[in-house]
Amino acid sequence: MAKTASAKKKPIKKTTLKKTSPPKKTAARKRPAPKPEPEMNKLIALAAAEFALEKKAAEIKILDVRGITSMTDYFVICTGTSDMQVKAIAENILTKLRERGVKPWKSEGWDALQWVIVDFVDVVVHVFGETARKFYHLERLWADAPMEIMEDKPVAKTKRKTKYILGVGC
Repeated sequence: MAKTASAKKKPIKKTTLKKTSPPKKTAARKRPAPKPEPEMNKLIALAAAEFALEKKAAEIKILDVRGITSMTDYFVICTGTSDMQVKAIAENILTKLRERGVKPWKSEGWDALQWVIVDFVDVVVHVFGETARKFYHLERLWADAPMEIMEDKPVAKTKRKTKYILGVGC
C-alpha cells in the first residue's frame, strides 16, 4: 500500500476587496484673469459706445454703477430701430472688442433681437429694440448711477465755393 502524503492545506484567508473608486481627478485650478483697472473698464465702456455709434445706435448712455452694485462697473445702453439694426449693433460691439482682446463672458437675446445683452463682466452692454427700451427703461431703474450720454458728433460742414459748378459761373 502506498502511503499517500496528505498535505495539510493551509486555510486561505479570504480578504475582502474594498470597492475603491478611481482616484479623483483634482480640477485644475484656473487662475482668475487679472482684473482690469477701473480706468480700463471705462475705456471698454466708451469703446462699446463708439462701436454702437458706428452702426447708428440711438440714445446711447453709459451708466457708472460701481457705487450702487458689485455686479458690474458699467452699463452701456443703446437702441436700434429694427431687429436687423439691433443685431448689427451687438455684433459690431462684440467683434470689435474681441479684436482688441476683450472677450465676452456671455451674450444672450440673439433669438428675439429685442434685448441683446453682451456681458464683459465689468461692462455689460444692453442693445434694445425701441419697444423693449421703453418697457424696461433701465435708466430709471439705475437712476442713482452717474450717466454719460454719447451722441454722434455732427460732421462740420465746410464752406464750398460754388462759384464754378461744372465750369459755369454763378
